[in-house]
Amino acid sequence: MSRSHFWHSARFKLLLVSLTLLGIPWAGYRFIQETERFLRDAQDQALQYTASSVANVMQGYEDSFRGVARSGSVLTFRNLFLHTLEVAPQLDGYRDEWIHYRNNFSRLQSVDDKLQADILLGRYGRYLYLLLGVRDPHSDFGEQGDAVDLALTDESGALRRYRIQPQAPGWVAARRLRSADEAADTPVSEPAIRGEWQNDANGYTLELRLPRDLLQDRLSLRFFDGHSRQALASGQMSPADALGLIVERSAMLERALVPVAPPATRIWVTDHQGLVLASTGRLAADAPLSTDESGMPWFVQKLILAVLPREADAVADLPDDQTHLFMRPVVDALSGQPTSLRRQPRAGDAVVVSAAVPIRGSEGVRGAVLVEQTTSAVLSIQNLALQRLFGLTLLFVTVAGIGLLAFAGRLVSRITQLDNKVEAMANRSGHMVDPLDFEGPRDEIGDLGRSLASVVGRLNDDKRCLGSMVARLAQEMRGPLAAVRSALEPAGQAPGSGRSADLEQARRAARRLEQVLVRLCATTRLEQALLQAKPADFDLAARLRRQIEDLRKVHPEVDIELRGTDKPIRIRGIADLIFQAIAGLVENAVDLHRPGSRVSIRCSVRPDSVELGVFHPGPPLPAAMLDLPAGIFECAGRDEEPSLGLELQLARRITQFHGGMLRMANLSDPAGVLISMTLPRRD
Repeated sequence: MSRSHFWHSARFKLLLVSLTLLGIPWAGYRFIQETERFLRDAQDQALQYTASSVANVMQGYEDSFRGVARSGSVLTFRNLFLHTLEVAPQLDGYRDEWIHYRNNFSRLQSVDDKLQADILLGRYGRYLYLLLGVRDPHSDFGEQGDAVDLALTDESGALRRYRIQPQAPGWVAARRLRSADEAADTPVSEPAIRGEWQNDANGYTLELRLPRDLLQDRLSLRFFDGHSRQALASGQMSPADALGLIVERSAMLERALVPVAPPATRIWVTDHQGLVLASTGRLAADAPLSTDESGMPWFVQKLILAVLPREADAVADLPDDQTHLFMRPVVDALSGQPTSLRRQPRAGDAVVVSAAVPIRGSEGVRGAVLVEQTTSAVLSIQNLALQRLFGLTLLFVTVAGIGLLAFAGRLVSRITQLDNKVEAMANRSGHMVDPLDFEGPRDEIGDLGRSLASVVGRLNDDKRCLGSMVARLAQEMRGPLAAVRSALEPAGQAPGSGRSADLEQARRAARRLEQVLVRLCATTRLEQALLQAKPADFDLAARLRRQIEDLRKVHPEVDIELRGTDKPIRIRGIADLIFQAIAGLVENAVDLHRPGSRVSIRCSVRPDSVELGVFHPGPPLPAAMLDLPAGIFECAGRDEEPSLGLELQLARRITQFHGGMLRMANLSDPAGVLISMTLPRRD
């Protein structure tokens, strides 16, 4: 019997059932997700509370905030932030020394985006430095060319305006623009303002230096494009109190932030235009998975990072040296609406949670407070829980899986033992060679084995009874049958008998009955022969040629043809039984063939088997008779062929004993019946 595949075995089915255990870690993971969501909401609320507390503290420093954000107003670059430079830039008209501050450039753009200006104001020592990078597709020089105007207030608060309009790239100086109330002999140049103008592929770069004491706290810039006649301005150029302010960090506000800043939190305070006035605290560059991260295997870390939810509203970085905050929470807070944001830094695993609230004054919104905190604490708690869940799940699933596989292996082993015992109790011919004796535990498999042993024992007893009944029936019928034949013989010889036809019919019936008894006895002897038979190797072709010669002598009136036995054919089996089956098939073919036709026996050799086909021309058999073994009983019930069923039964039993197969088929060209016997072949 062929064994089933692993995919159809009980082991695989139990393995599939064991996968339901994965529902336990899934439920734990869902619980951890819900816990993380709760902690995240709690963190958002805590940050909002912290931001509101800091905003209340900042309301006591209203003098440090200059200006008010109007409701619905749009942030502009009217004010300029004053950076503290670490080294004095070299005035050469190039931006290499300013790359460190590229995130803090204030950018002005025209409506059509053709004219753009990047501005950075810094201080080193007693000088102020201006970097002005202008994108201008047409850079022109001269009186009608490009120009940069500066408007500032001096120490007395008076308005001063200067223009830089070079004749060519290189070293430039500022020319003062006189106002209407100044005398005609007022100097028109300012030697204290010097710089370098250099063109590039996109426009030009202007670096300027001016003394800090030249201006007070206001400065506006305007960029004029001589080709398109467009102008960009950071603020109004007049009057003096309308100029843009110079904004610096407030040491007083930073001192006030230190005591109210929670640990691992960064706080920003901006003015009404989003420029940073103070900040404190620092965020870690990366958040650890948990306190025992170093002891975790790398694949566990990767797995946890893969399954952890890291929901963020945006992917953005916010450096510690940022000087203007124009991100969404700050913009909303300056319009009077507290809000929050979750952003994912480009480097790092922890999400940064931000909460911004407005700083309100007597005239409106003075500025905003932005409080930031990473999800390191939440992530650590979540990861620690996931580590423990992963460890417990791995242990539990491993133990449960091994237990289930061991149980499945034991179960399948017992079923296999029972299957092997059932197969070993009978040989290929169906004879009982080893009685089924099954002893096992008192469970369902044990009960099944004992039930099978009981059923097989009863069937074996019934088979022995049937065999003995056939032998007794044959012996009992021989006496009456001999008496009938003895009585029919004198009656047939009596002169003048008018019932000769009836007597002849009775004689034929007696002969048929005697033939049936002979075959029943042959069947009984066959069963005994199969029990005692010992297979041996022999040449089928040679033996078959001699047998057909003997059959031709017995039936000289029939043309019996044999083909395919020119070469030796070695097989292993009981030669006498095989040729008994062949003789029966040939006898049936002789009895049933059409008179004057030829009975053909053909031997076909295959790589692993040999097929003997016996063909006789004649009417086809009914379809029910072609289905073996059910057709045997159909054959046995036909009065006109009384011996076909028993011969087929004997041939089928002999063929099965040798591991072969017996088949019947109706052929159309030529018309007739083919009975083929296939036997295993030995090289």
